[in-house]
Amino acid sequence: MTGKKTNFISIVIPVYNSERTIPKMVDQLVASLKQKYNFEIILVNDCSTDTSEEVCLSLFKKYRKQVRFFSLAENVGEHNAVMAGLNQTRGHYAVIMDDDFQNSVSDAVRLIQTATQNNFDVIYTFSEKSQRPLFRRLGSWFANKTADIVLKKPLGLYLSSFKIINRVTIDKITKYHLPFTYLDGLILEASDNIGKLKVQERRRSAGRSGYSLKKLFTLWLNMVFNFSTLPPNITSRLLVLRSKKQQFIIRKAYESAPDNKDGQKQNT
Repeated sequence: MTGKKTNFISIVIPVYNSERTIPKMVDQLVASLKQKYNFEIILVNDCSTDTSEEVCLSLFKKYRKQVRFFSLAENVGEHNAVMAGLNQTRGHYAVIMDDDFQNSVSDAVRLIQTATQNNFDVIYTFSEKSQRPLFRRLGSWFANKTADIVLKKPLGLYLSSFKIINRVTIDKITKYHLPFTYLDGLILEASDNIGKLKVQERRRSAGRSGYSLKKLFTLWLNMVFNFSTLPPNITSRLLVLRSKKQQFIIRKAYESAPDNKDGQKQNT
C-alpha cells in the first residue's frame, strides 16, 4: 500500500467484560493505524458486568477522533452486538475483532492490506493452532461442520470471528432486521467472493470467554432455523427451541460531532 490514506477503515469490537484487555488493544490499534489509514474504532458494550462501560468511555474521551462508543440496553450476544456496530460503520471496509485481544494488531493490518490489494468481498482468518478454551474450539468445530451442511459453506473455509468485510457486503447484511442474527449466515447469503488469511492466535492474557455452551447452542439453532438450505419439514420439527432474543437496542452512543461538545447521544 502507498503512503496515501486512500481507504477509510472501520474496526468493530463487541465488548463484554473486557476491562483488562480493551485498553491495550485500542491503544495499539490507534498507534498502528494512524500512520497508514483513516479509521474509526467502534466499541459496542454488550451490557458488561465489570467496568468495561467506564473503560470504553475513557477510551472515547482519550481518542475522540478515532473512537466511537455504543452501549446496548440489554445483553444480546456477540453476533447482535457486531450487527449493532456494523450499522454504525462509515468505512470502505470493516474489520471485526474479538475483545479478548487474542488476535494481534499486526494481523489486523495484514488483513486490511490483503483486502485493499485484492478483490474479495470478505476475508476470513484462520489459525492452525487455536488458543481458545476446549469447549469453545469444539463448539466452533461443530458450528463449522454444521455450516458445511445447512449453509452450503465452501469446503475449507473456517468461519472465524476475526474477519474483514467490504462496504457493499456490509450494506447488504445490515438490511437484515429480524431478531435472530447469525452473522456468518448473512455473509454467505450476501457473497460467495470470499478469501482467507492465515494468522497467529495468542493465549488470552486476562479474563475468560463470554461464551457458554448455552450461547453456542443458541447460535447453532439460529443457523439452522434462519439460514438452513435443508427442507422446511426438517427444521420445523425443532422450531419450539428457537431463540426469541431481540436484535439490539442502543442505550447510549458516544461519538464526536461538531455540534456536540460532550459527544454523547442517549436513546430513550
